[in-house]
Amino acid sequence: MTSCDPLTGELLAAGPYRREPAPWGLLQVDGRDATDFLQRLCTQDVAAQALDQLRPAAFLDGRGKLQVTCWVARTGEALWLEAQAHQIDRLLTLLDRYHFSEQVQFRATPEWSCVEWLAAALPNGMAAGSARVLAGGGLVVAAQRRGVAMVRAHGPAAALAGDAALATLAGKPLSGEVAECLRMGAGLVKVGVDTEPGTLALEADLDDHCSKTKGCYTGQEIVARISTYGHVNRRLCLLHLQGEGAIDSPQPLVEPEDGVAVGRVMHAVQAPGRKVRVGLGYLPQDFWAIGSKLQLGQPGGHAVEVVGFGS
Repeated sequence: MTSCDPLTGELLAAGPYRREPAPWGLLQVDGRDATDFLQRLCTQDVAAQALDQLRPAAFLDGRGKLQVTCWVARTGEALWLEAQAHQIDRLLTLLDRYHFSEQVQFRATPEWSCVEWLAAALPNGMAAGSARVLAGGGLVVAAQRRGVAMVRAHGPAAALAGDAALATLAGKPLSGEVAECLRMGAGLVKVGVDTEPGTLALEADLDDHCSKTKGCYTGQEIVARISTYGHVNRRLCLLHLQGEGAIDSPQPLVEPEDGVAVGRVMHAVQAPGRKVRVGLGYLPQDFWAIGSKLQLGQPGGHAVEVVGFGS
């Protein structure tokens, strides 16, 4: 599904939205061996990436378990890794762990600000999957996933304020609840919130993060085996759950008729102004179809409907 679900569409129609600061961070990776180093580690084909191009990527362990998700941008001689703020330290630790004698440097930018803009479509002049360097330092990235258009700018406050294109990106204040609904609508997982230690990349709706043609990288054997010969036993689905109140820890999802547990919702937030919650959870293939009905696995559990992803 490349378009968004109806509720995500309604939220986007009420936008665009803008927030500053936004919970995203940026790492600069440069040096003679930067491309080869990342090519061996991350799931995306960095070596084939064009100048000023942005692609989604992930880092896995040797068993194919998801460790970090990010976006990779190439600008000039530098590569950039953009990740949700809570993943930056983990990403740095992972890069340091695999860094031996390669001529490569990693530079975090905690002093930089991040501005985020979300809408139904990208502004004129910005293409999905693009990146550009800001005058005065910094980076602007533009992406679109499952119908959610995203622009994020990282840099010193003066560079952000002085960029004419960014100045035109006005929007309503982006609340935490709307931001979470749109993040989940776009299928951008939070590692450790929407995933477990044993979650595989292809279980987490990250097919577009994983190159099917590049050579070996950490966890590649598992991705290739699943893509070529098999399938995942469960997959991330976008869910609407009746009722009120956030869900902050995994809860079972059961078949309404017999109460047998078939999956789990990992996380859900209240949709603003509605008596429905938006969540992400894992289900087997029999329940991937949009419109599949379930319920929370507790006495009198609220109704749950699959509204996206799955295939």
